[in-house]
Amino acid sequence: MAAKVEGYGGAKLAVTVVLVRDGGTGIEVYVQERVSSMPTFPNATVFPGGGVDPRDFELDITPPAIGATPNSNAQTIDATWHGPDLDEWARRLHTDRSRARALVMAACRELFEESGTLLASYEDGRLITDATPFHAQRLALESHRLSFSQVLERNELMVRTDLLRPCSRWVSPQTDKHQFDMFSFVAVPPFGQEPDGQTREAASTGWFSPSLILDGWRAGLLQLVIPTWAHMLLLSEHDSVSSLMKTIENPTMEPIIGDPVGDPRYAEFFNFTPPRRF
Repeated sequence: MAAKVEGYGGAKLAVTVVLVRDGGTGIEVYVQERVSSMPTFPNATVFPGGGVDPRDFELDITPPAIGATPNSNAQTIDATWHGPDLDEWARRLHTDRSRARALVMAACRELFEESGTLLASYEDGRLITDATPFHAQRLALESHRLSFSQVLERNELMVRTDLLRPCSRWVSPQTDKHQFDMFSFVAVPPFGQEPDGQTREAASTGWFSPSLILDGWRAGLLQLVIPTWAHMLLLSEHDSVSSLMKTIENPTMEPIIGDPVGDPRYAEFFNFTPPRRF
């Protein structure tokens, strides 16, 4: 099972979700400052996310109807899945069906665990507007007592994969102690849901304008890693969520491997040294 969670060059598959909304003066993005005790990116300002878990590959299969003729070539039907099918997600993410499902499920799971935002609906299609009744399941997810598939199945919910947009793919340098093959997604919180800071991984959380985050980095008030910085730069170039969504409508998902020091788009990150204020 461990081999399944490996991505490019053996790096661990990981996901991050860029949660955005329209604010009074433009796009706002939800971020969290990681606690200093975290083994990866301590004190950094990041988006909700984490590593893909082997159980993200689980599939809840709906059995064929009584009297139906078995077809070994037929695609399996996931009773807890709503949105583009696995073939479409595999195409969008440039990967196979198994990894595509795991990446999407991991993105929704990590977003729920770390922000309380649940991209799911009831079986009749109604979006969840208040995720607080599922807080106990959220804690069970964090402690690995339940998988995300089990949470969906037990509550008769469907994960709304149509609320996720793939955005980019970054592979950290091989020299990093923890090397990740990270797939990034963009999402808008369902109406009525508000992300919270109830996660042990974050010292603080909140909504901010991308430009303010970048200014804070330049002033040495917060730490950013290159993928987060690059996403902030992209977000800062748009004044609305709809404008952003048009830009990422058909991302290439070509992996950015290692530190792109020679790419002019990221010159400021690699050539500018913010003052150390903490």
